[in-house]
Amino acid sequence: MTTTLYIRAREPENGRRLIDELLSEGFSADRLHVYGNNLPQGLRVEATRWRSTPTAVLPGAVIGAVALPILWLLLFQTPSQTMALLLAIVGGLAGGAWSLRRERHVQTPLSAQRQALTRGELLIAAKVDDERVGEVERQISERHPEMLMLGPDPAGSPPFP
Repeated sequence: MTTTLYIRAREPENGRRLIDELLSEGFSADRLHVYGNNLPQGLRVEATRWRSTPTAVLPGAVIGAVALPILWLLLFQTPSQTMALLLAIVGGLAGGAWSLRRERHVQTPLSAQRQALTRGELLIAAKVDDERVGEVERQISERHPEMLMLGPDPAGSPPFP
């Protein structure tokens, strides 16, 4: 069995160095995943760019605002200017809502670290064998005091059981 440990790197380059160190010590790349707004260059593990709510909504809204009037034109007739504007607004709202819903579903485990990710920090998820969890947490805490060890909960483990 494995446990996913979450580690927050306040500086993206420090996160990259930690990942490189874990990989050099035999940690498998498929057991590491990085989430961040500003992903450092040269990551050798899977990474997901975190997007804030406005940047998550924008692509769907733009696509919807352009696609719905064009679809109307192809299916029915040339819309009047008022109708085209109304279709663009409705398409933008529908596309933005779809995009936001999809993004929220994808980022659910990260919501606890939303503020840190907005500031440009990295969240590293490391799948660790259950018998090595304590050892890995201790090793990272000792070697990298600049990292914040959150434990198995992305919100951060409480200090007392």
